[in-house]
Amino acid sequence: MRLLINFLLLLLSFLITSCEKQNSGFDSAEKSINSILKNFPMIDKKLEKSKELDLDSLSISLYRNPEKIDYDEILVFRKKNKFYAIPFFSNMYFDYWNFEGEKQKQLYEKTNTNFSIQLKKIVTELNLTPEEFGLIIEELMESILNTEKNLHLKPKIFQHYIYSINRVDKYKIEEIDSCLRKTNEIYNQILKNFNRKEALGNSQFYLDSKNGRVYEFINDSRKKDEFKFKVKTYRIECFSYRLEI
Repeated sequence: MRLLINFLLLLLSFLITSCEKQNSGFDSAEKSINSILKNFPMIDKKLEKSKELDLDSLSISLYRNPEKIDYDEILVFRKKNKFYAIPFFSNMYFDYWNFEGEKQKQLYEKTNTNFSIQLKKIVTELNLTPEEFGLIIEELMESILNTEKNLHLKPKIFQHYIYSINRVDKYKIEEIDSCLRKTNEIYNQILKNFNRKEALGNSQFYLDSKNGRVYEFINDSRKKDEFKFKVKTYRIECFSYRLEI
């Protein structure tokens, strides 16, 4: 009988400890960053805070190596006194961004995760409400990444324009015609989505021209109290020489 009681007490203790560890984040930004550096050793460890946005009980910070052109970054999110960081890789890591329609194979080490999964971890680890998550995404896109939205009204930033970078390295140079075709196809996808009545209010596109990406955030919730979302990402940058037409 005593053995059974001891076993139950041990099991209860384990369950309590497990529950305490779940959805609790870290108690400092440094610990959350160190966790990312441990899990993703390809990220440069010489990081400095380059941007921070304080939203009272919430905050967002961006860390990067200011000395490097070809860089990967870390985003740190805070709710009250808890922190959770996620990697913010460059476009070299195709699997992390899971680019729609990507034709080249990834030539860098795989991350074995993706941006959408990491965002969902922020929600669970910091116990964010739908309203808090919506605010964080909006401020991340507008204030930290300086993206543009309402893209269906801005054809000139897509048509006859090449978003080129100098960080080509292992990937082959893409032909100019291919680059122009890609940006045009992305814009047509944005228009197609906007013209679908059932899509109105359920998705939003953001152009991150500095990082050469378009993000599509999709609200998958079907019920009032449901909280489901997914993210699609498009690589709009072109591995080419800089050229504007």
